[in-house]
Amino acid sequence: MKTSKLTATLVLVLLASAIAPSCRQLSQNDPSATARDALKPLKGDESINRATRFYAGISKDGISMTAADAQAWEKYSAEIKRLLDISARTRAQCDSLAKKDFSDFRDSVDMVFYPFSGADFLYPVTIFPNADTYVLCGLEKAGSPFGATLKTGYAQYDSYRKALLSFLNRSYFITKDMKNDLDNEQLDGVCPVLTMLMATDGYDIISIENMKLDSSGSLVKAGGSGTVVQCKFFKQGTSHEQTLYYFSCDVNNDRMDPNFRKYLLSTLPKHNVATYLKAASYLMHMPGFTHIRDYIARYSQWVVEDDSGVPYSCLATDFDITLYGVYKRPLMVFTDKCVQHDLDSLYKATAASVKPLPFRIGYNNPSNWLCARRKKGK
Repeated sequence: MKTSKLTATLVLVLLASAIAPSCRQLSQNDPSATARDALKPLKGDESINRATRFYAGISKDGISMTAADAQAWEKYSAEIKRLLDISARTRAQCDSLAKKDFSDFRDSVDMVFYPFSGADFLYPVTIFPNADTYVLCGLEKAGSPFGATLKTGYAQYDSYRKALLSFLNRSYFITKDMKNDLDNEQLDGVCPVLTMLMATDGYDIISIENMKLDSSGSLVKAGGSGTVVQCKFFKQGTSHEQTLYYFSCDVNNDRMDPNFRKYLLSTLPKHNVATYLKAASYLMHMPGFTHIRDYIARYSQWVVEDDSGVPYSCLATDFDITLYGVYKRPLMVFTDKCVQHDLDSLYKATAASVKPLPFRIGYNNPSNWLCARRKKGK
């Protein structure tokens, strides 16, 4: 019996030694295995990133300007850094909460959908930093990336400061201000602001292209200015290529571009979608925005929002709801139709389990957050 056991052991050892080299060889010959072991470093576009770092107040290296323009830039840089510090404190708290409370799904999200976003890149990427794709949309003009010749001078810097002021102070862009702030002689649309914000958070841009939607709802190159900006980027120090799309479009039921509707209906079902909503003007509480509201409720696996997003009543049946912060009546600028009595009642009935929200996000201060997780089978 002992001899038999010894023989069996020797056979197993010999088999293992024969198989191991084969497995290593397979790994060496398998491109996907090689890619997993050592991803190819990504490279940003030097010209684009120099411009974005300059206008983000990070660096003026390689930029030709007069002494007066350089002095104005230094003042502008200091002001942007001050505003960024305010935003960074809020986003650090946001990230901390997401790491702790969204750990069950945070890394499962491969697409973030963010209607009514304006130029807000920072919050969706803070909450869901590892998504492959971010789809933002708003009424504001898509615009174009910075050109080869950069404008310098006080007027230019002040235009960018104004564009970022309310967002970095309050966490959201003010719609009526964006009409002027993001489309003027100094600033061409949302694209420059999005890329500036990328630079402030340590991202490098690989490429920017103007796109458009064809009649099938597919994205194609615009060949010039378009209604969509596609930006490929990555976090410095990583090899994870990510893509952001900004769609300049109206999502009102009657005014929604049929091609954008086709894009959503064909794209959202293919992904693990987290929808993020903030300071959305309570539009989806109105009869004219039921389609975009229903797409979110139908195709999102998770929804993170303040009370200005999808009404609680549209999520209550198919999602498990976690509440944060304090529910207050919407600001007086919004009508009584925006008050959610059922959400208010839920906050009061479940007060003991409502989680704290240690930062301002959206219109009200103190603020509220709702996290909705789709129920199994729904």
